[in-house]
Amino acid sequence: MSRRAVWALAIFLMVLPLTAAAQWAAQPGETVRDGFGPLKGETASMCRGACGLGCPSACKTRVSYECSDADRLVRVTTYVCSTHQGCRDHDDCLDQCTQDQAQGFDCASYCHTEAVEAHGLENATSWAMGGGPFDGPPIFFQYTREGPNAPEAAFRCPEGSQIQCGRSKGMCMADAGGLAEPVFDSYPSAGANAMRIAGFKSGPLCGDAVCEQSTVIAVTHSDMCERGQCTRYGVEFDYENADPSAPLECTGETVGGGDFVGNMLKKGAGMMEQQGVGTGEDGMAELVGMFQSILNSADTAEDVQISITPHDEHGNPIKSQTIGNTYEGPASVPRTVEIPAPSGHLVVPMYQLASTQNPPTGRKVRCSHKGVPVLEVDFQLQY
Repeated sequence: MSRRAVWALAIFLMVLPLTAAAQWAAQPGETVRDGFGPLKGETASMCRGACGLGCPSACKTRVSYECSDADRLVRVTTYVCSTHQGCRDHDDCLDQCTQDQAQGFDCASYCHTEAVEAHGLENATSWAMGGGPFDGPPIFFQYTREGPNAPEAAFRCPEGSQIQCGRSKGMCMADAGGLAEPVFDSYPSAGANAMRIAGFKSGPLCGDAVCEQSTVIAVTHSDMCERGQCTRYGVEFDYENADPSAPLECTGETVGGGDFVGNMLKKGAGMMEQQGVGTGEDGMAELVGMFQSILNSADTAEDVQISITPHDEHGNPIKSQTIGNTYEGPASVPRTVEIPAPSGHLVVPMYQLASTQNPPTGRKVRCSHKGVPVLEVDFQLQY
């Protein structure tokens, strides 16, 4: 450990007992609305008190809608998560450390060690993966936004359906009977200078257009992508008030399925404070920071590009001996989409491989322009 890290640890241990305990973790049986931990860079942790990283995949997820006015709805995503005092103490430790830490202090390692010492390695490892033991009824975490400062999305009923409200609950009733899936409409709190969209559609692609409005994608072998047989889907919309010099920037976080270790690494990298930025002093921190950047450059574990190429005695790369993921084609959700004019029509194509082992069950797509959110849609992937 470097001298700077030792001093950081000493300062933190002296300050910690004097600081009032942070209580972001919810209690068993509690219902929490838009509850976040303290900010870490530009993000804040969710589901504080649940056993596992963030809102663990072990949590049961429910989606419902509430009426925000006579024409629009707000989506409520509820995570039903199991908990234990050890998980709550661990999250409170992380959250307090995030607020009080000295520069360069590794909060994650400190709090993980505290959990192992207090509850044993077996319990701590199980909790990290979202497992038990648990000590009471689950916690209900309700979210209408992605972060404490994120805008709340508005939804509308699709053509051929009408909004119905009762006891704050909202739904779309189809004219022919039955329920219809609400469609993303806008971010009402977006400023006057923000890029605006209209006529938003999401669903399977037929050529260069969305065939039908749907968030349920049946993944088959009907299309051929660069990485193999796949199903193409996407979004399209009219837009205005855009700056063509800046692209539309999108992310596509997967839900469920996937490679467990890869998903843990991806989620962990996103939650950690960036390491080794511009220090030039700590080679290990620089290496970890580079690895974080690689993980964060992909939306999902399956898109992470990591390869190792040996060099000969003259320092030249031996490409024939390269191992790892060397695919450099289009990502399943494009990270950037060029905007050709201040106003017009855009189609954002996406795909899901049909042959992926333990495939994801959903994909949360979010797009922004110049740092301001523009659209969001949660796809369900069925195989």
